[in-house]
Amino acid sequence: MKKLLAVFLSVVIAFSLSLQIFAQTDDEKCDCGNIPVIFVTGFAYTELVANAGTPDEYGAFGVETEAITDMIKRLVLPLVELIFTGNYDKFAHKLSAEVNNLFYDASCDENGNPKNPTVDIEIYEPPSPYHYRNTKSTFRYDWRKDVFDIAAELNDYIEETKRLTGHDKVALRAESMGGAVTMAYLYTYGYDSVETVIMQSSAFDGIEMMTSLFVGDLSLDAKSVMNYVGNFLEGNSPEMVFYRALYNTLSMLVYHPVVKLLGGLIGNIEDVVYEDCIKSLFGYIPGIWVFVAEDSYEEAKAFMLDEEVNKELIKKIDKYHYEVMNRKEEIIEEAMANGVNFAIISNYGKAAVPLGDESKNQSDFLIDTKHTSFGATCAPYGENLGEGYEQKFDDGHNHLSPDNVIDASTCAFPEITWFVKDMMHTWYSDGYNEFAYTLIYTPGQETIHTYPQYPQFLLNNQQTEALEPLTKENSDTQSTDVDFIALLKLLIEKTEK
Repeated sequence: MKKLLAVFLSVVIAFSLSLQIFAQTDDEKCDCGNIPVIFVTGFAYTELVANAGTPDEYGAFGVETEAITDMIKRLVLPLVELIFTGNYDKFAHKLSAEVNNLFYDASCDENGNPKNPTVDIEIYEPPSPYHYRNTKSTFRYDWRKDVFDIAAELNDYIEETKRLTGHDKVALRAESMGGAVTMAYLYTYGYDSVETVIMQSSAFDGIEMMTSLFVGDLSLDAKSVMNYVGNFLEGNSPEMVFYRALYNTLSMLVYHPVVKLLGGLIGNIEDVVYEDCIKSLFGYIPGIWVFVAEDSYEEAKAFMLDEEVNKELIKKIDKYHYEVMNRKEEIIEEAMANGVNFAIISNYGKAAVPLGDESKNQSDFLIDTKHTSFGATCAPYGENLGEGYEQKFDDGHNHLSPDNVIDASTCAFPEITWFVKDMMHTWYSDGYNEFAYTLIYTPGQETIHTYPQYPQFLLNNQQTEALEPLTKENSDTQSTDVDFIALLKLLIEKTEK
């Protein structure tokens, strides 16, 4: 009887919700109170495939493991030859040819147009009429395209979502490259259709890793490589602290020498690899240029591109950098003046990608914190701002993190910028998502003072997946001091189970 009643109630609820959703017409407005949320995805969120939807479909960028394995096999003999002959140029030409072949289907020509017209994203999720609380529609796109072409697709997606849901406005959760897409959208289409924008780990201000690559800096720092790999040893449980201490010991004895050898190899082949491979393979993709930081854009353009050969591509990427990235603060201010609620969520506490001079930056594992926060002053990874440090700008509020790592007073928008320590790039916890939806569903423009449970500095608790206020006491999340008694108790507990 209870099962029968449960089934009956489920059918009634589902039928009622269906009536609510499908009763919408083009002229009817929905007053459910749940604004439609569109998740503007990041770089390579969806795989690129050739011959999409056919029996001949295959990966074009997220290539199959078999293809990578075969490439490595073909490079074994050239590597052995290199060891005996010291002919770095010959090996570099072979390596470049293999990489070009591996990623040919994802590459673009000198004008920034795809070489293989059959390549598209693997999954497309159309706009949906469903807009229950704490749910989202996912906007996926081909990240190789000119960012303004992607923004046009986002505009169509927003307009169709409004029509299907009966709402006049939407909320945008923009992650990673999605931040650049959202900025291009706001610049081009204005603010009338958007109620809230959440920039979460967004690349609207560039990425140092890609900037280094595009100015010719392929240098590797051994310690930075070790720190980066160590990002995966998260949390302060007794066993994790033990693993971290063991890893740090091994890295000094084994990994550092290996990385130094690799760095030496790169230094001897990088000139050939750039000319044979990197410039045309990555430099010709319009979408990737949104990751180049503003202060290095002209240098990167001069290094990677030819003014005549790439003049059509340069027109595309110049438009974004000159009209959007260089005016991002103005665009955000104008959006807020037109009633758009804005929030910036920046993550830190992770080592940066170990490429280039900026590899010691504070980051979220992929994007530097100074960029996702739009200007925070950050101590290098593993360090703090120093004893006696005072925040640069005194606005009457404290903007120093409890661990003395972040000075948020230098952010372009310090009152609407939150920081989450130990949150990996786009690997959002339940607590993180709950925070984002709280920002979306609370009416009006929230600030770092709106919620007692969400102050400016937060910690992603690795064990509970909840966000909690960051304090001086809970901020040491990279300890290597092993508590052997606690570790022994844990081992006993596991043995007894």
